[in-house]
Amino acid sequence: MLRDLRYLTPALLVLASACKDEEPPPADETTTTYWQHVAPIFFDKCVGCHTEGGIAPFRLDNYEDARTWAQSSAAAVAARTMPPWLLTSDGSCGEYRDSMALSQEQIDAIAAWADADAPEGEPRDDLKPASPPSLDAGLDLVTPDFVPKAEGGPLAAFDEYRCFLVEPGLDHDQFITGYEVTPGNPQLVHHVLAMPVDLDAESWRGDGSTNREVIEELDADGRDGWPCFSAAGDGVSVEQQPVTWAPGMGFVDYPAGTGVRVRDTDVFVVQIHYNLHDGPDSTASDSTQVRLRLADSVEREGVFLMIDNFLDTLFYGEPAELPPGQPAARYESVSEVGDWLLAEVGADSLEVHGIFPHMHERGRKWRVTLSDDAGEQCLGDVQRWDFAWQMYYFFTDPPLITPKSRLKITCEFDTSADKEPITPGWGTQNEMCLAGLFVVPPK
Repeated sequence: MLRDLRYLTPALLVLASACKDEEPPPADETTTTYWQHVAPIFFDKCVGCHTEGGIAPFRLDNYEDARTWAQSSAAAVAARTMPPWLLTSDGSCGEYRDSMALSQEQIDAIAAWADADAPEGEPRDDLKPASPPSLDAGLDLVTPDFVPKAEGGPLAAFDEYRCFLVEPGLDHDQFITGYEVTPGNPQLVHHVLAMPVDLDAESWRGDGSTNREVIEELDADGRDGWPCFSAAGDGVSVEQQPVTWAPGMGFVDYPAGTGVRVRDTDVFVVQIHYNLHDGPDSTASDSTQVRLRLADSVEREGVFLMIDNFLDTLFYGEPAELPPGQPAARYESVSEVGDWLLAEVGADSLEVHGIFPHMHERGRKWRVTLSDDAGEQCLGDVQRWDFAWQMYYFFTDPPLITPKSRLKITCEFDTSADKEPITPGWGTQNEMCLAGLFVVPPK
């Protein structure tokens, strides 16, 4: 659940060490114990990462390790920083499929166990980690065997963001209906994105360059791939981002009957965020596989949209800026999405099946609402943004976009450490205020 030892405070480390050295008190029938109460939660929500060989720095699938980290785990789930599910999921703002968020009852159980000095309870062997559905066959996009290097600096002291171009070899247009990502080295791979890219399309640099030219320029350091803190790389235009993976995710199944078109001329750019647990001198390598389930046709063709009015000010008039030196600098925009979006897709209305929050390192809070003459509906709310955990969230009951729909996007940033205004852009030295939407024409 905690993804990096650097995020533990000294006080929590002291508590963890103390818990390890002392014997727990015996449990009675009213005591919350590891095996009877907490382990089922950990195995369902946490052990996908916190296991031998997993990306997390410690295990929670056995009593001895779990007890060592009891107080730290309780603090992390109480703050809702773990498990990594950014959207508010208490029913106040959207209902989502396959939520990893813990209920308040589960959070309280972990807290009660930690406060009782983490008693063990009666050992059991019937618990198994949650096993998500898997994709047995598909089109495999495989990245090269690559040894990441820490990029350094305050934003990537132990990390590297790298993009790789993979040719899918399609001879006709097809549709992605689901995907599964298998990291070759789970201890290194922090998240994965895969995006179809038209190499001959104009880049986002605004200078008439093509994606091909920008990628050739970025791919110039003699190593496989190129650096890419944002999407497919600084300036590479991406129409859609249909594959988003974070640790713990299994097979991602698009809503029944829907799919996303991939043109036979597209290539794929796979972005991988590597986290080097062994430090900057690590020599560990990875080769990750992105498996796509493809279909020749679908009942309803969906579209992944990326709406960022803050970023768009780069192209229209004077670019917007965030004021420096503020712990809660806000940017808010309202888009009349109904008419232009329906015209773009050629539909009378659209169902919103998924939502994707995105900001950079200064991001703190993010909220999106959809409104029309009938009122306002909350689509997504993030109270604790974390740049390292980004994924698509799919609705159980898709909201509807009508001709009069308006989309409000509100982002809050911490610019306390900045001396100059922050401008929009794709690099992490800039900022974004983006809402990704997966929209599908209704049946």
